[in-house]
Amino acid sequence: MTFDPIADKRNQKYTREELTSFFKGSAAVAQRLKKENPAKYQELRRSAEQMGIVGPSLIGTPAPNTPYRQPAKTYTPEELKLRGEFTETYCRELFASGDAKAARELHETNREGYENAKDAAISFGILPARTTPRPQPAPVAAPEPLHRISPELADESGLPRDVLLPWAQVELLCEQKVARARKAQADADTKADADRQAELAKLTSRQQADQAERDRKQADLDRLQELITPKPVVTPEPVQLATARAIAAEKAVAA
Repeated sequence: MTFDPIADKRNQKYTREELTSFFKGSAAVAQRLKKENPAKYQELRRSAEQMGIVGPSLIGTPAPNTPYRQPAKTYTPEELKLRGEFTETYCRELFASGDAKAARELHETNREGYENAKDAAISFGILPARTTPRPQPAPVAAPEPLHRISPELADESGLPRDVLLPWAQVELLCEQKVARARKAQADADTKADADRQAELAKLTSRQQADQAERDRKQADLDRLQELITPKPVVTPEPVQLATARAIAAEKAVAA
């Protein structure tokens, strides 16, 4: 659409003269219109600003005069959860009753429960907001996997066959099994050694008796052989020679 200043002027709702007269004339009239019919006043002012009669308002359109309303409080999902878990009455009894015994016991027995109750009391406005971050809970160790043991080990250990145990206990049962086997072997070795010693003593005693019997029989045989063997005939030395030998011996002693 081409620019047509004559048509634009013809289509204007208010003339320059009218707007100039209104804004340059009585201020009381302008203020009355602004108060009684603010929409009409704003319409006239926009037209006057477009024609350059008045400059843009430095104040702007004032906000509507509405009564102050306190903003609605919002809650985080964590606050809603804690408010459902701890009632306001319980939090007041715990932190605002003047008796700290219940709070102290909860702190000592269930630290996480105590911190949750404290956050709920803060949400209810019973306690002021935390000045330091909430203490982190102690790390929880992951549950140790359980293992099924062999039926033999379960029977030896006096446990059900379907029992599930941590690996450290399985190792302990294996150590006990080996210790029992070693003890049984040591007891068996001790008994076997005692049996061998007893048998050896028995055999030794029997062998000694048998040897004595053999010695006795051999002595009997020797004596029998001696008795049945004829003695050799010994020719006695002549008397004169024997006498001479005895005399010579005496002479040798006397000399």
